Amino acid sequence: MKTIVVVPWHNRTQLDLFVDAWKVSFSDERILFQQDRDRRGCALTKNAGIRRAIDDGAEILIVLDDDCFPTEGQTLDSFIRDHEAALNPQPVEMFEVVTDPPSRGTPYFNRTITMPVAASMGFWSEIGDYDAPAQLVHGARHPMTFSRKTMHWRYFPLCGMNLAFRATEWPWCQFIDVPRFDDIWQGFLWQRKAFTQGQCFNLAGPIVRHSRQSNVWANLRDEAVNLERNETIWTDIHKLPMLEHGEFMAALKPSSPASSARHPDTVLDPSQ
Repeated sequence: MKTIVVVPWHNRTQLDLFVDAWKVSFSDERILFQQDRDRRGCALTKNAGIRRAIDDGAEILIVLDDDCFPTEGQTLDSFIRDHEAALNPQPVEMFEVVTDPPSRGTPYFNRTITMPVAASMGFWSEIGDYDAPAQLVHGARHPMTFSRKTMHWRYFPLCGMNLAFRATEWPWCQFIDVPRFDDIWQGFLWQRKAFTQGQCFNLAGPIVRHSRQSNVWANLRDEAVNLERNETIWTDIHKLPMLEHGEFMAALKPSSPASSARHPDTVLDPSQ
């Protein structure tokens, strides 16, 4: 089984910090360093790296941002092993206990169904994945707690900083080229497909140390364009019949050119 870690980067100083923290080299065969030479953005850089890794024969891919460092005692090998293990089929709580104590007819022990995993997502210590308004209110280092569990038919904000999946998840694993929502909207589409096919998402992947605080004002400018759209896009996706990936993308194009600041003609296009 071939696993490749895709690391997108554009700042050499930050990349050097990543290499030093993980104690790896630029020639490490476990890592594909994908440079954003033309500053095309996070989504397109990650997609290019994912596609390169798949073409190179990767069966499992791990996307890891260059500001995500190991926690104490963590190595790249242990990080990879933990994600690989998290991609194994997982039990999902599917039977709801509706009384306390449990009423008649409630199974005593068998309340889960084991499902294949579409993706393993790991959380982050030190700096949480806040949006700009929350960062302004709480501060970037305000403690964030996590629900490290399996998810099925419950939509959630997927984070693409520390994410593993099989190559067979292409094209659903593509990031959407919308600043600050590239992984969030990718996740909504992917969850719709996965849940329909009886898959779950495992949020118990390995935790990494998120080391860098991004610019809150730049984030606020980018997020403001689509904050309102984000309130409803997941329900729009849920209401649509199950479609192919490209059909979902076409169905979710905006009606107004003002819907996207970066690409006036489309809000969802991972291929540009």
